[in-house]
Amino acid sequence: MNPKKRLGLVYFSGFLLAAHFALISYVNSSLLGQFVSVTGLNTIYIIGSVFDILLLLSAPFIFRRFGNISAFLFFITLEIVVMFSMGFLTSAQLIIPFFIVQLAIGSLLYFWLDICLEQETKIESTTGNKRGGLLTFSNMAWAASPLALTILISQNNFSRVYFLAGLILIILFLIIGLSFRNTNGAIASKIKIFSGFKILLAKKDQLRIVLVQFVINFFYAWMVIYLPLLLNKEIGFGWDRIGLIFTIMLLPFLLFQWPAGFLADKKIGEREILATGLFIMSGATFIIPSLDHPVFWIWAAVLFTTRVGASLAEVASETYFFKHVKEKDVSEISVFRMVRSFSYVLAPLIALPIVYYFSYSTSFYFLGGFTLLGLFFIPKVDTK
Repeated sequence: MNPKKRLGLVYFSGFLLAAHFALISYVNSSLLGQFVSVTGLNTIYIIGSVFDILLLLSAPFIFRRFGNISAFLFFITLEIVVMFSMGFLTSAQLIIPFFIVQLAIGSLLYFWLDICLEQETKIESTTGNKRGGLLTFSNMAWAASPLALTILISQNNFSRVYFLAGLILIILFLIIGLSFRNTNGAIASKIKIFSGFKILLAKKDQLRIVLVQFVINFFYAWMVIYLPLLLNKEIGFGWDRIGLIFTIMLLPFLLFQWPAGFLADKKIGEREILATGLFIMSGATFIIPSLDHPVFWIWAAVLFTTRVGASLAEVASETYFFKHVKEKDVSEISVFRMVRSFSYVLAPLIALPIVYYFSYSTSFYFLGGFTLLGLFFIPKVDTK
């Protein structure tokens, strides 16, 4: 297959995968909140994330035994079944297990996409551009999907959201099945998760960027779980307004990440972009608890600003990391992706007492402070 066409298919696959997760990520906590308490909600996220980590640890065996494409198609099929089940079922006893399965396989799907892009990125000087390209196509989906929520959700009924998310995966299944070939041993034999941890401990700057990535993913996990609950339950926005706010909020990922990836390749080092992004993320997050009225444009502006910072920090951290690894370094890549799972374990654990004794709003003071920690982990050596 023509390399440009193959790269285009990787981008489009990233778009579809992001569209799927964008539709469900911000409604999952609201769906579960109809059936369980705050404590139960946090517990479910922790359990699902632990299974996610275990599944990533099992990735070498899965890829080696079944091949990367066959395994990917199997997990897409499983995710499709979960989506239609969550859209159809109304019993907490059935929805909760399906949600745990859904949360458990998300990182593995994105891990496969990382491997595909690494196969297409042979020249380090183009890493930021191609990584920014993948993020931009993915973020087109993240920016557009909240608009669909304003149409699909009525009276806190989320069924149509999950049905559409399942249909998107059917398209992805067909594209992957028809366009990519299985590679059993080539990738799987190189994945050694625990070796990945040891390698990163020896490479201090790569370890630092992994810690930055953890801070960014912790920020996302907190926002995904608690921001919809804050806007809906405490502030009083309906889902028609929440969907529009989220669309505006996510626009920076579409507007800034590709240019920032280009700048990281040609003009400015990743360290400067990282520091700027983390400062903006933290500063805007500290404003959130002071907003106690449902004023649409104020909320949209503040949340937009948080994502200006997040978009810069994310593309800089990804560019830095993937400039320092090759396709063969799948063990380090798997650890890099595993931090998302760890963030979904730690965020609910920390949030539980804060939300229980205070409020969703107050919890964002902690998030703003935690985000600042990323500044201490910025690598000391740049890669301009």
